[in-house]
Amino acid sequence: MAELVALLATAKAQAVARQESDALVIGADSVLEFRGQPLGKPADAADARQRWRRMAGRSGVLHTGQALFDVQGGAVARRDVAVSSTTIHFATPTDAEIDAYVASGEPLQVAGAFTLDGLGAAFVRRVEGDPTGVIGLSLPLLRVQLGRLGLTITEFWDR
Repeated sequence: MAELVALLATAKAQAVARQESDALVIGADSVLEFRGQPLGKPADAADARQRWRRMAGRSGVLHTGQALFDVQGGAVARRDVAVSSTTIHFATPTDAEIDAYVASGEPLQVAGAFTLDGLGAAFVRRVEGDPTGVIGLSLPLLRVQLGRLGLTITEFWDR
C-alpha cells in the first residue's frame, strides 16, 4: 500500500510540475489499508455504508504518500517521495449514526470513507501515529522532506 500511495503522489506532483517553471510542488494521495485490502474513496453511499459496518470496532492503517518536487527552470531539479502510515482505531457507530454520516456526503469524498477533520472524527476511537497524515498531508514528514532538500519549513510560514 505504501508503494501505491507513493506512486499516486508522484504522478500528481509530476502532472503539476510540468506546468511550472520555478516552484515547489507537493503531490499527495491516501489509501486506507483494511484487512489487507486498499480502500480509496467509496463508489457510492451503499459502498460507504457497507465499509463502515465492516470497519466498526476494528482498525486500519491510513497510508499517505507525499511527493515533493523542486522545479527550477521548468525541470524537476530535486525530488523527495515519502509515506506516512497511521493506525486508525474505529469506534462502533450505530446503524443510524452510519446512515446519518453517509447522508452527510462527507465519507464519499475521502479515502477510507472517514475524516479526522470533520464529522467522521466522532467515529474514531484512537489514532496511533501522525494525525496530519490522516487529514491529507503529514506536516512533520513535510518538514523532514524539506530538510532533505536543504530547506526549512519555517521559510514558508510568511508566504
